Amino acid sequence: MDVSTAGAALAITALRLLHIVAGLLWVGAALMMSLYIEPTAAASGADGKRFLRALYRKTNVARLIPLSAAVTTLAGLLLYGVLSYHEAMSSPMGVILSVGALFGLLAFGHGYFTVWRRAGEYARLASAVEANEETLGPIEAKMRRNGRVSMWLALVSLALMAGARYAGPIFA
Repeated sequence: MDVSTAGAALAITALRLLHIVAGLLWVGAALMMSLYIEPTAAASGADGKRFLRALYRKTNVARLIPLSAAVTTLAGLLLYGVLSYHEAMSSPMGVILSVGALFGLLAFGHGYFTVWRRAGEYARLASAVEANEETLGPIEAKMRRNGRVSMWLALVSLALMAGARYAGPIFA
């Protein structure tokens, strides 16, 4: 893509803004769920389980993280596509952005296959009349454990991408 035109610059700016805002929602929601909401619900016993189940049943939280992750990933891939492989690998900033992109893709893939699909199932089961501890308890535990892994992968990606522009002076 010829990025020297005003239209291309505007498209790249819009993609960057979309990537950053959606990434903020993705990582922020993952941090809140993994570090605060789920541990508090687990420590609160039956009341915490009721709260967590109501959260999934009555809100769109099961869709927020995967949707923001998908938007972040798609916008990031489009931005990455603007760079050539040589441009991406010819500077410390490019290499760090590439490693950050890899961690972002790992976070997205891990989250999709181990957390978000279960979250949809959990929301559906929590709404069912026959929802019980034997059905929901194991899903909660897997979502909590895998959610932390995905959160850390996304957090590493965020840290690498946010700090990539400062890599030049460090490695020069």
